[in-house]
Amino acid sequence: MTSIRFDVNQAGLERQAHPILGRTHSSLTRQTATQAKVNVPVRTGHLGRSIREDPQTWPSPLHVSGGVTAHADYAAAVHQGSRPHVIRARRAQALSFFWHGQRVFFKSVNHPGSKGRPFLLNAARQVLAADPRVT
Repeated sequence: MTSIRFDVNQAGLERQAHPILGRTHSSLTRQTATQAKVNVPVRTGHLGRSIREDPQTWPSPLHVSGGVTAHADYAAAVHQGSRPHVIRARRAQALSFFWHGQRVFFKSVNHPGSKGRPFLLNAARQVLAADPRVT
């Protein structure tokens, strides 16, 4: 039986792989943020403007980490959806809004919940599916 032994120059491997991993990660992160801004549901535009690339971190020499985050306070509710819940007046005695052409007042209303619209996850999937470097 024949055996083969490989000696890996770990420092040399890390030195050559580090810039390649960093560039590839930056490129995929930038593309994901751009695609997420295209995919995001738009009402006022605030949610789309809150999408940012997270900084790269290197937990180990051959492991790069980072991501894309929507920083609007309601981003998770849009992305994940929400369960039915009660909305109560907090800063006034009643909620006020127009309904069937008239201004109405309620102390609380029942929100039916909303379906999630995973714009970040879908953006990442689209970018990874289109990139030939990712298998």
